[in-house]
Amino acid sequence: MQTQVKTTKKTKVDVVASKNEDLKKWILALEKKHTYSSDKFIKIADKVKESIQRQETNDALSNLTIGALILWASDIHYECYESNMFIRFRIDWVLVDIFSLSYKEYKLLLERLKYSANLKLNITNVPQDWKYNVVIENRKIDIRVSILPTKYWENVVCRLLDSKKSIVNFDELWFFWTAKRIIEKSLDKKNWMVLVTWPTWSGKTTTLYTMLSKLNSRDKKIITLEDPIEYEMPWIIQTEVDERVWFTFESWLRAILRQDPDIVMVWEIRDSDTLTTAVNAALTWHLVLSTLHTKSAAETIDRLISMWLKSFIMASALDVIIAQRLVRRICPFCKVEKERTPQEISLIKNMMDEIDMKNISTDSMKLYEWKWCDKCNNSWFKWRVWIYEIIHITENIRDLIRWMQKSEDIMRLAKEAWFISMKEDWILKALKWYTTIEEVLRVI
Repeated sequence: MQTQVKTTKKTKVDVVASKNEDLKKWILALEKKHTYSSDKFIKIADKVKESIQRQETNDALSNLTIGALILWASDIHYECYESNMFIRFRIDWVLVDIFSLSYKEYKLLLERLKYSANLKLNITNVPQDWKYNVVIENRKIDIRVSILPTKYWENVVCRLLDSKKSIVNFDELWFFWTAKRIIEKSLDKKNWMVLVTWPTWSGKTTTLYTMLSKLNSRDKKIITLEDPIEYEMPWIIQTEVDERVWFTFESWLRAILRQDPDIVMVWEIRDSDTLTTAVNAALTWHLVLSTLHTKSAAETIDRLISMWLKSFIMASALDVIIAQRLVRRICPFCKVEKERTPQEISLIKNMMDEIDMKNISTDSMKLYEWKWCDKCNNSWFKWRVWIYEIIHITENIRDLIRWMQKSEDIMRLAKEAWFISMKEDWILKALKWYTTIEEVLRVI
């Protein structure tokens, strides 16, 4: 019996993709490595330890929070190991060691933290979470506390919720003009659904709150459904799900719709019941904003179908899908122009060909590297940049959704309606010196 061997021929797209992957590994391998460091870390450590020695744990906690805000950290991590514990800040989405404490010092700080967050001091073997707030220089900072028992003691993560940094002007969301025009038109409508997608740590919260801030006016009734409420906004009715009293997202959303809102923001679509209720709200003359976890804008449609949403209903409810990621922004204070490597030139050209921008010359395009400065804590980066892909659901795309066509067909049609893919967005932003090629290669 003769065995037949089936061979597959690589397409041009497969060859280019393989070559790009090799170039990506090469560029990342050549990247200069440098750790965060700053004299500010030592000053924060000294202040906190001095306050603990004086038994003034409230001051210690306050100094730690102020230090995190000065460094633009989003979270404070208290991590326990065998011999001691470390305090780390998440700065520009990277965890950075700040200083260590002995367990005797940590015990005093942990008790004050639990007391401030109204948690039980005598319980050490069960996870606990709640929140508290502090006022620093007339700014109210909400702090979400999560405590997790571990092998050595209790680990704590504190999320710092500062509305000054997380509710920005709409123009500061880094949309290119085509995407900005699509979203502004969608927000001006009286109904439909706008979805912001991608995984955790992609800035979905900031995008949602910024859109709400743009919509906020006294002639509209805006109600939010959150878990938990992260930022308090004036003139917006904010509600918080409490599943401990057997109220789910879906049941709470039904109650909200009886309050005659114009705009509804659902923190996250977690199940098919919540999805069905949110879609029905969009179909009954409400503008609905929400988030969903997906891998790309086009795959959002597949995700909704997997949650048992009928395709013809989806086509009638969806208006815009925003997929986004966060990358670190290069420090404007210490960047200098660098010589481009052959690998970087080749990767840029391949990407330009892939996204049909081959006619644009790459000869005059500049790339940058950095000297280190204290303003970016010797990290090269300062804050963040969003990269996006946005699908506007046109009538032609609605027809494809109704007939349950492939996401590739939807993407092809979207490109005819000013669609900018995430690759296009990151290439344009890297070439405008907002971020680095290496940074985006790590994220996408």
